[in-house]
Amino acid sequence: MNDGFRIAVIGLGLIGGSMAYALKGFRKAEIAGCDINPKTRALAVKNKAVDKIYEDAGDAIEGSDAVIFCIYPESISGIIAENAGRFKKNSVITDVCGVKTEVAEKICGVLPSGVDYVGGHPMAGKEVDGFENASSELFWMSGYIITPVKNTKDSSIRLLREIAKYIGSTRIAVAAPEEHDSVIAYTSDLMHVSASALCLTYPEEMNRAYTAGAFRDCTRVARINPQLWSELLISNRKNVVKEIDRLSANLLKIRSSIESADRDGLYKLLETVLSNKIVMQGKEPE
Repeated sequence: MNDGFRIAVIGLGLIGGSMAYALKGFRKAEIAGCDINPKTRALAVKNKAVDKIYEDAGDAIEGSDAVIFCIYPESISGIIAENAGRFKKNSVITDVCGVKTEVAEKICGVLPSGVDYVGGHPMAGKEVDGFENASSELFWMSGYIITPVKNTKDSSIRLLREIAKYIGSTRIAVAAPEEHDSVIAYTSDLMHVSASALCLTYPEEMNRAYTAGAFRDCTRVARINPQLWSELLISNRKNVVKEIDRLSANLLKIRSSIESADRDGLYKLLETVLSNKIVMQGKEPE
């Protein structure tokens, strides 16, 4: 264990708050939390999620060995630039954003000398936001994607892997930011787009008596944060549009079989669906 280790968690919403809770005891670290909302700060202290709390990001950053940004993607580079002189030499910056290429480019463009950056994306969440919904168990049995850039040090990758394991992630993969964004456009972005499309309109006659597991599963993430997801989808728009086009083409294949009452054709399509689902579900990180 490393006495004197300090971690700053910038943004104490669902992910940041859960990260603060889950990191308790990691390398005997001091957890410095930061949030602009006074109610969140008070609750974080009351619930002992953090050892110290700050309104100003620079105060939390100063003296920290690792800084984890858990805020909206568009805000990160500005905070780094404004506080460039307050980062500890040889410290590590990471983030939890669901898009990586654009975020990494902006961060690297303002990265202070002597500070390293390695991106990260914990594959966990809920359909509700806010510190009040945070939990130390949020990341248990989850995936974690580590996205180093060209100049990321091996030691930073090892640190983030150590953090991911400590908070409970069991499926850890390392990928370039571009690869992350290409895959996540399907596994996350498209799922949110699909759920949103399903809830954009609906039969007026429906009520809860008509709903069961399929409806809940397919529309769960439609309880969406419009500001965050507008940023994420537009930032990753090239990949997202590609996946929307692929989904549209697949829907048209299924529609055609249904419309023409092509039972054999529909059976073959659904047979492929079943096979692909089984294969996807069994694929483990290399």
